[in-house]
Amino acid sequence: MEKRFVKISYTGQIKDGKVFDTTDKETAVKEGVFDEKRIYKPVPVILGEMQVIKGIDEAASGMKVGESKDIEIAPEKAYGQRNPGLVRLVPLKAFREQKLTPYPGMRIELDGQMAKIQTISGGRVRVDFNSDLAGKTLLYKLKVEAEAKKPEDKIGYLIERSFNSSEGFGVKLLSGKLEVELPEPAYRDRSILVRKASLVSEVFRYTDNETISFLETWNKKKPEEKKANKAAEAPKKK
Repeated sequence: MEKRFVKISYTGQIKDGKVFDTTDKETAVKEGVFDEKRIYKPVPVILGEMQVIKGIDEAASGMKVGESKDIEIAPEKAYGQRNPGLVRLVPLKAFREQKLTPYPGMRIELDGQMAKIQTISGGRVRVDFNSDLAGKTLLYKLKVEAEAKKPEDKIGYLIERSFNSSEGFGVKLLSGKLEVELPEPAYRDRSILVRKASLVSEVFRYTDNETISFLETWNKKKPEEKKANKAAEAPKKK
């Protein structure tokens, strides 16, 4: 069965608790969960691939474009039940060797996983690898905003997943070959290699394309443009 490429918007809250996530900027500000580093807009998702929690994936799979739904998700289809085995004691010196000063509530990455420090006592640090939402029943306001059905539109969704936006990208498809023209902000991004690798992986996984080419166009800057750039980059006097 062919996968559905959709864009969803949502607001999630803990049952009998607070909002913890949303795709809407105004809601994020109102609920005190706004993150200035985040882009607030509908999220492209390939249904059936568990790119969101199972409860959302299942609900969205049965929804039409434009349809909204309030859903309740048990822990088993969200972030699972709390697992005592995911709480570990780590020697305090391990943090000091990394020049870190741990404190309760601090979020860190250990062994490639995110964790939260619970307590510090007797030279040992209690670290919890459980999600903060583990064991919680969640409530979501969910809406399917759009769906991509044409091959070019599906590629656009995949680009957006890897680059956060598909604006300014050019897409050409011909007999299993994909050419992606990158806009200047994209190819000047320091994370360009990671973003390209992410896009390549998903294009090969979810489409029939067998080759991918990236096109970048660099233009020599004029002297006046260089001066303007240097002026913009120069530190301002206080």
